Amino acid sequence: MPSSGSDRSRRRRVLIVDDEPIIAELISDCLASSPEPLDVVKAGNGRAALEAVERTRPDLVLLDINMPVMDGLETLKRLRVLHPRLPVLMITGSDGASVAAALAAGAFGYLPKPMDLRYIVHLVGLALGTQPAHVVAADGRP
Repeated sequence: MPSSGSDRSRRRRVLIVDDEPIIAELISDCLASSPEPLDVVKAGNGRAALEAVERTRPDLVLLDINMPVMDGLETLKRLRVLHPRLPVLMITGSDGASVAAALAAGAFGYLPKPMDLRYIVHLVGLALGTQPAHVVAADGRP
């Protein structure tokens, strides 16, 4: 579902899904500093996220794991069925088991809470294909 070459002129759209409005606003403010202008859409739970995906056609979803109504893992599983190519970054303050489950279910990556704001912009750029990946050896050499 990410943009094709024919509609690259439109701004990329990012859907932020978090039941804590202050977290969604923090991420939105952070994305305002992205080198590529982004349109941001927000949803407060998984069910609202699925509706927003159909309505707004985002290029990327940032999805909290722990939410009411429908949690992030269930939402991710449904998104994989409906839109298998849509990149999803999980937002989590949870343990490693939740992160592992999200990655196994097809998440592109994850943002740990508390968040490093520079890392958000970098990871969003990677997921959208606008940020070059830097490969680093195990000993830290590029």
